[in-house]
Amino acid sequence: MTRKLTTESLKEIAPGAAMVLLAGPIFLFMTMDILLFLIMSRSNGMTASTQIFDLSMEIVLALFAGLVTAFGARKIWRELRKK
Repeated sequence: MTRKLTTESLKEIAPGAAMVLLAGPIFLFMTMDILLFLIMSRSNGMTASTQIFDLSMEIVLALFAGLVTAFGARKIWRELRKK
């Protein structure tokens, strides 16, 4: 019981796919950067105040990119589940 994708459904999927394709890699990169920072800062000792500021910005950007990615994936999933 497969459903063929029509041009109307593809028009609905396209913005969600763009969100996933653009924000997904940014989210993954920011997450890996945060993890590397945490691993390396543990072995180096004290952390400078500028590094704390950078880390807080990276966390906010990673959360925002993750939310955009999740919203795009949800939009695609919702359109594919329509009957």
